[in-house]
Amino acid sequence: MISGTRKVRIGIIGAGEFANTHMEQFSKLDNVEVVAAMRRNSEELATFQKKWDIPTSFTNHHEMLDMDSLDAVDIITPTDSHKQIALDAIAAGKHVLCDKPLALKASDCKEMLDTAEKAGIIHCTNFNQRGNTMIGRIKRYIDDDFIGRIYHANLWWGMSHQYDARPETLSWRFRSENGGGSVYELIHVFDMLRFINGDVKRVVASFDTTHVQRPTADNPEGIEVDVPDVSGFLCEWVKGGIAVVHTSFASRGTDPDGKTSPRVEVSGEKGRLTTDGRYAIRGVTGPNNPVAQLDPGPEYPQPYQQFADAIVADDQSLIETSFYDGLKAAEIVDAAYISVSESRWVTLVHR
Repeated sequence: MISGTRKVRIGIIGAGEFANTHMEQFSKLDNVEVVAAMRRNSEELATFQKKWDIPTSFTNHHEMLDMDSLDAVDIITPTDSHKQIALDAIAAGKHVLCDKPLALKASDCKEMLDTAEKAGIIHCTNFNQRGNTMIGRIKRYIDDDFIGRIYHANLWWGMSHQYDARPETLSWRFRSENGGGSVYELIHVFDMLRFINGDVKRVVASFDTTHVQRPTADNPEGIEVDVPDVSGFLCEWVKGGIAVVHTSFASRGTDPDGKTSPRVEVSGEKGRLTTDGRYAIRGVTGPNNPVAQLDPGPEYPQPYQQFADAIVADDQSLIETSFYDGLKAAEIVDAAYISVSESRWVTLVHR
């Protein structure tokens, strides 16, 4: 537990592009101080350090973990490195926030979870789309019985990464060793499924790779793509109800603000809820009236806030997206890959 009024001292491991989003969130919190940053590229590390006024920097995460004046780390590195860095941090007694996907296999996620629980450290998977999108606010309506028992849902999340449309896209998004592709990189949709209606009972999936060779910003001559960039899933929940899910890196167009966000529609015995662009919700309950604009309510809490609050209180229960939730999403991904390789439904086992 953090005593007195001292802030939680956090180190960033992987001070790249996505780390700026994390820093924007941490900068809003009164109980957090980012005291260190790590990146192997020293020049880019220096730019990041100066931008965010971070006092200490490292090009090796082991050196950061030796800091006595460090309570926790935020891991924002390529997915294939998450497991070992997290285990190193846990061994050093540091609390861990890890970006999604938690690891490349559910078995690795399980090892990370078991190790964190045994060590008694606070652990969190950064499923930040519960707060970044309208899904968290939709869940409040679901919890208030706005639509009753859920019958079915549609989730769609598409991004354009074609070379002519997004020439700045880097090769890691299309390489399996980095957890690339539309399944792993958009694993948020499987957290959304569990968030909406609990664990998934079984899944059948279909994948496609629209371009097996494609140029990227760091490899303009082209790379061999070994991951899907178009993915479709039919899922059944343990509680009942079905969900159709699409994820894509080959879908052109954006929201009016230039970003992309998931489209979510959930129907039940009493009504229906749907996203309406990036910042609005529409719905109907009771009589069969037209769907209408709903009050989305206040912002949904982000993992960054929950992570800091849990460390201060020494209370893992304050975190909604723990390593366990990272594990359960990874189990759905593993099942989807089995489904594609064996052309069948795959039933998940929940213990």
